[in-house]
Parts: sequence; C-alpha cells; structure tokens
Amino acid sequence: MVKLHYDGKKLNLHYSSDNGKEYDFECHNQYEGGENEEGEPHESLPNGIYHHAWAEDTETAMNNGKSYGCGYIHTGDARGRDIHGGGSSLPNPYADYQGWLCTYGCLRMQNADVVKLSEMMIEDGNDVELTVENNEKAEEI
Repeated sequence: MVKLHYDGKKLNLHYSSDNGKEYDFECHNQYEGGENEEGEPHESLPNGIYHHAWAEDTETAMNNGKSYGCGYIHTGDARGRDIHGGGSSLPNPYADYQGWLCTYGCLRMQNADVVKLSEMMIEDGNDVELTVENNEKAEEI
C-alpha cells in the first residue's frame, strides 16, 4: 500500500510506495484564524489516519483556481482540509515555487512538489493511506 506520513513538527510529508519509492516534501500547516461558513473554527488537519486519500491530475487541479495552485490531494477529511499548492494573494500562485501563504486549515505545498507527489500517487494506483501526527500545535496566523 502507498503511504503518506505528515509530521506537523517537522513540516514534512513523507511518501513511500510498495515498489520502494520514497520521497520527502516540505509541507506547511499554518492557518488563518476565524470561522468557516458553518461557524466552526479554522484549524489545521487533525492528527489521525485518513484512508483512501487521492490526487487530482494537474489539469483538473488547475481548474480549482489560484487558491489551490497546480495540485490538489483529497484527504477525506469531513471539513475538506486537504493538501494543495497555490495561494490566491501570492504574486504568482501557479509558479513552481510560489512561496508560502497560510490556508483555512489545509496543508500547503509548493506547486512543483504537489504536482510531483500527485503524479506518483496516480501512477501508484491513487489510493493512499495518509497519517497525520504532531499537528496539534499548527500555528494560527
């Protein structure tokens, strides 16, 4: 089984597959304070195991808009806290290395990294187990 492991302390997302591929990616968890439309507080993706995470192909992901950049990975979180690139108020949210901007609770990667990760996930069957740990102290901005 393909696995992703996110360590919120290290801001690291580790990818490992059955065929021995392993990669590490920088992945930030800073989020903007406030509430969503249902009145729930913004907070980062909670610790836990998320079964059946999957990636959109780049063309589909880019149709989501500049807030999400060039890649989008669905975690299965009930509140839609997923993994993506972009950043709507950045100078170029579609650049390979667009910079960092907080989200409303999602994890943010650089576009080049989330595209590479998405391609690997799709190539390896696009059914991934994501484990999140040490994310209880994600920084509210």
